[in-house]
Amino acid sequence: MKKWILALGVAGLIAGVWYYIRTNVRYTPIWFQPKYGEVTRGDITVPISAAGLIEPNQRIEVKSKASGEVIELPVDEGRYVRPGTVLLVLKRDDEQRRYDSASAELERAQAMLEQARAAVLKAEANIKSAEADVERLEAECRSSEFDLNKVLELRQKTGDYTEQELVTARARHESNLAALKKARALLEIARVDAINARHTVAVQEAAVRIAETELGNARERLDETTIVAKHEAIVTDVRVKISEVIQGGLNTITGGTPVMYLADVSRKKVVARVDESDYGRVLKITPPTALPEMPGLKEADPAKESSQREGRVRLTVDAFPEEHFEGVIERVEPQGRLSAGSAVIQYNVHVVITDSRAYKLPLGAQAQVEFTVERAISALRVPAEAVKTHQGQRGVWVEVPPPHGSNERWGKKFLPCRFGITDGEYTQVIEVLGDTPLKEGMRVYTKLPVEQQELEEKK
Repeated sequence: MKKWILALGVAGLIAGVWYYIRTNVRYTPIWFQPKYGEVTRGDITVPISAAGLIEPNQRIEVKSKASGEVIELPVDEGRYVRPGTVLLVLKRDDEQRRYDSASAELERAQAMLEQARAAVLKAEANIKSAEADVERLEAECRSSEFDLNKVLELRQKTGDYTEQELVTARARHESNLAALKKARALLEIARVDAINARHTVAVQEAAVRIAETELGNARERLDETTIVAKHEAIVTDVRVKISEVIQGGLNTITGGTPVMYLADVSRKKVVARVDESDYGRVLKITPPTALPEMPGLKEADPAKESSQREGRVRLTVDAFPEEHFEGVIERVEPQGRLSAGSAVIQYNVHVVITDSRAYKLPLGAQAQVEFTVERAISALRVPAEAVKTHQGQRGVWVEVPPPHGSNERWGKKFLPCRFGITDGEYTQVIEVLGDTPLKEGMRVYTKLPVEQQELEEKK
């Protein structure tokens, strides 16, 4: 019986406490209570984000001009090499034979050239000899012609010469004329021989040049049996192994077998892909020298914007999530590309990493690139959640004392405003459209009390 009386007493006490709180204490659950922010002054930046891979300044494909068996491979992937570092050694036997053969061919071509030049000298001597014969026979023809004319004249006047002497004089002159004709023909032949000899010299000179080229190629291939690095770089991919036989680049259409790939890391860059909707805003901060090579684009750049075109960007990578790295826009491509798997057009923006800590960034890492395209310095700002719409106007609700004698717990006043840029956290206040100023330190509602929310929904 006492237990029942005790239980009823406890129940009555709980009911009494609940009734007192219900009628005398104003309690609002925490989820119905308002939330506040503060009016502050500070910087607001609006970035455009894009992603890309960290790439070397250039990728170098190493091919061998020589053919042969790989006998030494002193580097492996990830090795940093300097100019002169041996990358690969081939067996020299085949290339040595090619070099010896090319050397012998050059010697043969040079000997043939000397023979051809000697033939030219001989042909020129023959020409001089033939010219002398022609001159001698021309003189004899003049003499025999004079004798013949004298015999004919005296025979007619005095009859001193017999018929036999006339026939002899005529035969001698005709013989001289025939010999002169033959001498002239031989002179023409000598001149043709000289021309042919000079052509032969030209042919042999070309043969010597070809042989010299072949010898140079053979020497180059022989030297290429030991491949050394020409730049400071990192070995990123080795494509051959010991005992493998590779084909030289001078003997194939493809240029030979790629033996390895190097990455020039004298500087690093990121090729970020920017959406079409952000392309114009990125151009506004791009340095004039990095603008696309489109006719009229650079000339149309207003001088007043040039100072804003520093092209500075900020990069982050998952490998160092707490750090930021600096870069600058190097080039913007004017040709868009369709993003794989979507209908979005994107443009490649080449960013050079200028940060002194760029050595920490691994090649191939995914980098997030932030282009700061809009910025407000020391701007009056409110939390972005504080921007509300009331009676068709955008503004903020500021905290004020409740009206005297009212039953309201929270005082509030709506200030219509004209807003500027927002970064998602803060929104710039450009102007207050009313008599009440908005000052630093004032509290604004980021979440209205529940009764005010219900009132707004009804409106």
